[in-house]
Amino acid sequence: MIILASSSPRRRELFKTISSEFSIIPPKADENTTEVKPDKIVTELAERKALCVFRSHPSDIVVSCDTVVYDGEVLNKPKDEAEAAKCLKRLSGRWHKVYSGVCILSPKGKDVFYEMTAVKFKKLTDGEIEDYIKKFNPLDKAGAYGIQDNVCVEKIRGDYYNVVGLPVKKLSRIIRRHYA
Repeated sequence: MIILASSSPRRRELFKTISSEFSIIPPKADENTTEVKPDKIVTELAERKALCVFRSHPSDIVVSCDTVVYDGEVLNKPKDEAEAAKCLKRLSGRWHKVYSGVCILSPKGKDVFYEMTAVKFKKLTDGEIEDYIKKFNPLDKAGAYGIQDNVCVEKIRGDYYNVVGLPVKKLSRIIRRHYA
């Protein structure tokens, strides 16, 4: 059986495009890290989340993911609306990167990888930022935005679904090749 170790509703929906039969177990893993490089952060945290669930389900395939928005530093989920506005102003009119790390643990072994997508924000006015914060919930999203909201993003280079929170193309290829 495949287990998605995640509490993210967006990852749950995206994972349905990879497998129609899977269960969900939200991991209870410590998400603090001393890593500073975004690729290392996401792979370390994805592996930690997967291991947390795999320990009690060692005969299953456990998939986990962690995503960060990076603009010279990691932009986490904002604590409040003021922090969300500050983050959106920072990204406005600029390129930044979104990294997702994935870990797959199974009796066959382990696969850990990351995907990076470059994202260019539209130039946003203060009013547009205020409207975005009112209409969409930026507090549950790294970098204070969701690409699926179709408001802030002008261009992307890479996997769109990676920015949503799961690098679907690469993950699906690895699962088909090694775990099907």
